[in-house]
Amino acid sequence: MRLYALALRQKLLLAALAALFLGLASTSARAQGDPTAQVGRLSFIVGTVSVQPAGIDSWGQAYPNLPLGPGDRIFTDSDGFAEIQVGLNFVHIGHNADVTFIDATPEAISFGLAQGSVRVYTVNLWEGQALNVSTPNGTASIFLGGQFRVDVLPSEGATLFTKYYGNISVTGAGGFNQELANEQALELIGTNPVATQWLQPAPNDELGMWADQRNPIDNPQVVSRYVSREIPGAVELEVNGEWMPASDYGPVWFPRVAPGWAPYHFGHWVNHAPWGWIWVEDESWGYAPFHYGRWVAIGGRWGWIPGPPAAHPIWAPALVVFAGGIHFGGAGVSVWFPLGPGEPYRPWYPCSPTYINQVNITNITESRVVHVQNTYVNITNVTNVTYVNRTIGVTAMSHDDFAAGRSASQGAVKIDVTQLNHVTVLDRPEPKPTAASFVGHAPARPVPVKTERPSLINAKGKLVSAKPGAVAVEPPVRPAPVVKPLPGHTVAAPPAGAKAQPGAKAPAEPTKPEARPAEKPETKEATKPEVKPEDKTTPPPAKSTDKTKPADKSKKTDKDKKPEPEKKPE
Repeated sequence: MRLYALALRQKLLLAALAALFLGLASTSARAQGDPTAQVGRLSFIVGTVSVQPAGIDSWGQAYPNLPLGPGDRIFTDSDGFAEIQVGLNFVHIGHNADVTFIDATPEAISFGLAQGSVRVYTVNLWEGQALNVSTPNGTASIFLGGQFRVDVLPSEGATLFTKYYGNISVTGAGGFNQELANEQALELIGTNPVATQWLQPAPNDELGMWADQRNPIDNPQVVSRYVSREIPGAVELEVNGEWMPASDYGPVWFPRVAPGWAPYHFGHWVNHAPWGWIWVEDESWGYAPFHYGRWVAIGGRWGWIPGPPAAHPIWAPALVVFAGGIHFGGAGVSVWFPLGPGEPYRPWYPCSPTYINQVNITNITESRVVHVQNTYVNITNVTNVTYVNRTIGVTAMSHDDFAAGRSASQGAVKIDVTQLNHVTVLDRPEPKPTAASFVGHAPARPVPVKTERPSLINAKGKLVSAKPGAVAVEPPVRPAPVVKPLPGHTVAAPPAGAKAQPGAKAPAEPTKPEARPAEKPETKEATKPEVKPEDKTTPPPAKSTDKTKPADKSKKTDKDKKPEPEKKPE
């Protein structure tokens, strides 16, 4: 028995190492045009929030658990808040904000902010990976765990970057690159050249207080023991179900649900490039168990089996089997059921053999009854797969209801499950998408921003459209912007070693500043630029962290303190 246990531990270790290796190899997979391994989750919303899917000109109503892929755009109305989660990294979005999830690669998770405010909280990035927030004036990048805020002020032509803690740098056109210390705020004005102004961090506001409430409590003793911390929503499982640490299938999580509940039954389908059909579960916790792992029924209860916790897990649109040859009153029906332990997932969208291996190996756990295969490519003899859930977890609905995004539980039809004793596996779902398949319901209010994707300054100081794969160009040179006091903020002295902004000199007679309140600080003029080459060094390896935050991010500023005058250009 002791020898068996040792052999099992060795198998588990080898499986975990293989999954980790394949996860790190995702760079080559993306190079072949594979879907991203990391997909965003719209994990929480308040008020009116709208979504513009990638490649779609129209807006739709957003809702929790909606997967966000590269190019998806979110707008919050005057009463709206939203939270986007990518792995164990969170972007909290304030009112009247225009945010794009641009892309996620092994090198960077990239967001765009065209207007409004976001607060970013990072806990776990991949090794060598950064998280970027690009704006019309510049980009903030973080390489380790930390927290920062970005406010885009279109009326001022400026962006304010505030660092609370972490390893954060701000870049702009002309090679501008400035690292921020804790509790520092830097304003960028203009684009090329870009001017700077150091400010005192503003007191905590409504967004800051809401983000503080939403920041998760990361419990690695519970989460990372059974499931990868990189899976969005993993931290929510503990309070919505129970873990069985040891079973024939490894650790199993059982959700607290009503009798008769089944996976992939209470939700709906949407169509999203590049995957095609993806599943959206209704329950608040219903994200992680429906895009990762496998399902099994044990003792009359449905349980979710996660993949190996050490792996970089690959997101899947829905880990199900679509069955063909099912008859129901002569009408076309779509029939699906969840994959069971160790059963291979066959993507219905274009992808490479490397991707097929990754999406299976990182979502299957080695156990006493399941052996992780070396490859899941060219599994053509699917009739030899048992499909243990084919008669107990089946959902069927008409093609029309499926394509219209209607609730599966409300639109389900009852079929004779004996037809599934000899299941015919389909290569892809049969329904054809309609307009309702992409955006669902119209937004609750008209979205007051242009349909065209905004233009931003990326981490390399180039001008680029807020969408994946957009061509970056040099931003046009413009007259040097005039630095003006920012209403509601107190000017601070530049810290030691602060770098002057690059670019052309300010005009001899600068444009007249906009009207300001009667009492205002002194107007500062742009300083003489110092040209610095673009920083192309590789960011330091990122590590997970749960460092304690500063004791007080909302300390009051001294509004009576006069700003130190800045030296005029030579």
